[in-house]
Amino acid sequence: MEYLLTSDEMRGCDRESIESGKVSGSSLMDKASLGVAKVAVRLLGDVRGKRIAVLCGKGNNGGDGFGASLYLAQMGASVSVLLTDKPDEIPGDAKIFYDKLNELPPEQGTVEILEIDESGRVPSLDDFNLVIDAVLGTGLSGDPRETAEKAINMMLRSRTPVLSVDIPTGLNSDDGTVYTIAPDAVATATMGNLKRGLLLNDGKEKCGKVYVVDIGIPKDLAAFREINTYLVGCEDVRSVLPKRQPETHKHAVGKIFGLVGSVGLTGAGVMVGQAAMRAGAGAVVLGVPSDLNPIFENKLTEVMTIPLPQTADGSLSLAVLLQIQRNLGWADALVIGPGISRNQETAQLVAKLIRSYDGTILIDADGLNPIADHPEILHETHAEIVLTPHHGEFSRLSKFSVEEIAKERVEVARKYAAENNVTLVLKGSPTVIASKEGKVYVNVHGNPGMATAGSGDVLTGIIAAMLGQKLSPLDAAMAGVYIHSVAGDVALESKGIYSLIATDIIDSLPEAFKKIENGDVVEFERIS
Repeated sequence: MEYLLTSDEMRGCDRESIESGKVSGSSLMDKASLGVAKVAVRLLGDVRGKRIAVLCGKGNNGGDGFGASLYLAQMGASVSVLLTDKPDEIPGDAKIFYDKLNELPPEQGTVEILEIDESGRVPSLDDFNLVIDAVLGTGLSGDPRETAEKAINMMLRSRTPVLSVDIPTGLNSDDGTVYTIAPDAVATATMGNLKRGLLLNDGKEKCGKVYVVDIGIPKDLAAFREINTYLVGCEDVRSVLPKRQPETHKHAVGKIFGLVGSVGLTGAGVMVGQAAMRAGAGAVVLGVPSDLNPIFENKLTEVMTIPLPQTADGSLSLAVLLQIQRNLGWADALVIGPGISRNQETAQLVAKLIRSYDGTILIDADGLNPIADHPEILHETHAEIVLTPHHGEFSRLSKFSVEEIAKERVEVARKYAAENNVTLVLKGSPTVIASKEGKVYVNVHGNPGMATAGSGDVLTGIIAAMLGQKLSPLDAAMAGVYIHSVAGDVALESKGIYSLIATDIIDSLPEAFKKIENGDVVEFERIS
């Protein structure tokens, strides 16, 4: 499991590494510099004869830029270092590498050093093959100052690809929002560990392809024990996928019972059932309003249905409770919500089930409304609860605004899950999974084509299948989200971003499982 760090957490790791005596600040910077140079080679190929502009601030980010300039010049590149600060303002380890640049013998490489404000001398960035953004890193805590803003504008106006060091200048490293402006990098070489801002909000678009540079930070730091936010990776999911024994049977590999559907909303339940079967559930039974049962039977083959008492509106009625006791005892996991409508009697049914059931319940869509109206329900149940809201639904549950949720998804999800003793899947880009213990897991896969009706129902079915196959609620949520997003990316390859629909995700599940089982899904590339 890869850590996702805040800027303060990363500084704590750096500080402990140096204070322990295991590494020095200049050693960390040297390895970071070499890592940036290696990523530049990934982007350009042979750098001999290539022109590279390196925009450097005066801090450690700039120091990484100075060191990268040194390595690239020694590899044969023609390097121009453009300073956003005066040379006499450069402190500490950054000054060491700046001095090395000035002392580089001509026979070892070519480096030109200019101040960005030197009118008439600073070349156009369009004249270069690559621009390296080493102006400001994770230490930025407000709007970039004037010369830094000038450097960002130069990058934004240029057609030359940008490689950012640690994080694009102007991007908040904790929440991924842009302070005022930030360059659009084709790649980012981040140091030591992933930063949250690389994956959240604007970060996903601004950072391009992310490379993680190993700079020699020890793995056994005490600081790591305080970190509770992680990236969900292929190996994490592959390690928890259910293993089937040769002599197994359908009732041993996941029995799912769902309460779904109402007039005009049969598709949601159908997709839940189909996705659960395709994700490995041994048997799925859906309880549906009696008048709608013929529709479900016509649409479904492997999934079984039970006609249940209905309200005058064609949704599930309170009388359902008298007929499903056997099904509740049979099921490994109960799904409530997809397509059940906002009928008040149906909401009462949901509330009574949550209060009385002591198994595992996955609650989605309209099944979340009774919880929003009566949040105390979550403290009255003995069930294991998994909630899968989108932003609007989560706003009603948590009372956070949609804007707060979008910006602070990691922390609001963590707070809600811990306070309400649930496993929370907060859907979005990226989707985050929060545990009852206060840990948060971030998934980076998926694509905008998955913003289509029914995609959430498919996710519900996949998570339900994982729950039915005896994964813990947290593992089921992480695996389900990951599998769903990889299937969406597989579907994108053949359907494209505009034509992708929810059933394409179901159809792509077999290929997604194969890719995960083979370890063929990559979150980022590591540079050592």
